[in-house]
Amino acid sequence: MILQKTRLCFPSLTICLHGCQGSNLHTTPVAFSRNKPSGEWQKHAQNAKKKVNDWFKARSTSGPFTQQTFRPPEPEGTPPPSQGGGNGMPEAFLKLLPTTARFNSYFDRAFARLPSGMELVRKAPQNLHPYLLLSRHDKPIGTWLLFLPSAWGICMAAETFHLPNIPLLILFGTGAVLMRGAGCCINDMYDIDIDKRVIRTRDRPLASGLLSKDQALRWTAVQLGLSSLILFSLNTPTIVIGICSLWLVVTYPLMKRLVDYPQFYLGLTFNTGTLMGYCAATGTLAFTPFALYSAGICWTMIYDTIYAHQDKEDDKKIGVKSTALTYGDRTIEVCNNFTSAMGISLLLAGVASGMGPTFFLSTFLSCSMIMKGLSLVNLDDPKSCWEFFIMNRNIGLVILMAIILGKFI
Repeated sequence: MILQKTRLCFPSLTICLHGCQGSNLHTTPVAFSRNKPSGEWQKHAQNAKKKVNDWFKARSTSGPFTQQTFRPPEPEGTPPPSQGGGNGMPEAFLKLLPTTARFNSYFDRAFARLPSGMELVRKAPQNLHPYLLLSRHDKPIGTWLLFLPSAWGICMAAETFHLPNIPLLILFGTGAVLMRGAGCCINDMYDIDIDKRVIRTRDRPLASGLLSKDQALRWTAVQLGLSSLILFSLNTPTIVIGICSLWLVVTYPLMKRLVDYPQFYLGLTFNTGTLMGYCAATGTLAFTPFALYSAGICWTMIYDTIYAHQDKEDDKKIGVKSTALTYGDRTIEVCNNFTSAMGISLLLAGVASGMGPTFFLSTFLSCSMIMKGLSLVNLDDPKSCWEFFIMNRNIGLVILMAIILGKFI
């Protein structure tokens, strides 16, 4: 009875799940039938279970972001290559900045009490594992980076001495989960041949053969369909912005083949939520959301450039473009400049909205955290680059709290 109701309410999801019957991915039909599985299906189930377990083992998560793991010890007298060290930044100034580990530890301890994305995926029904992995639900950092700019816009739109619109934050949070998942599916369908040739991505569900393109396409349709329900519950100007942003989502995966700055295009895509969040809360746009949009683009240029350094050697061989390759040894200097531009954009947004001093102090804190992190990152160590990347969740949360508190203090 429950399954029949599920089929009536979510026919596309039922089709998506049943669509895996013809592949080596389907686990067991017990979830869909009371009949016992045949020997052939049991063999398929065992093979699929082994592949998923192997996938989990290959996708081990990184530890907390600390200075010890951020810059590994090198042989005496040999400085680590391409590390931050403050290129373009005086050492005396860097010493004045708050230590990255100190402020990140507060957030890390709080999030350590929550189940990780990998743990949530493991607890889901096994026949959903490949779909959840395709949507990167095992690594929710991308969802945070998509949601936080939207939250900035919603909170900045709140009246002075008023809390932000909580139901709207929940809607945008849910939308971020769905749209990030859909974006990952679209990206992997474009890049399946590239992912097979890159060490970091060759275990993804499409590249490894856990899912077919048809299954990925159906799963993408499910996520986009649910996202559209959220979008069409908002006001008309926000709906228009959301529909226009779909063009950015669909075409972003092509940019790494066409231009040297695909991270800028990602910034345009990921931070559209600042405009949508502000417009959803107020029904209009003003200077403030565009200043936040500019800050978000600069922020994306920083964290995704460092992220791209993980794959720079493979990208050179394959011919994929990125700002990591474009900036090369100038990466830290350029990212410091983007950090300054991000800070200026946030200050302009704060002045335009009449924010209190707490906002401006916290803006300095968030920018100093980035600069301190840039001074520590080792661009030739993929683990170091990944840890800098996930640190940006904490930076985005600092800015979010700055906006909320800035409405009161």
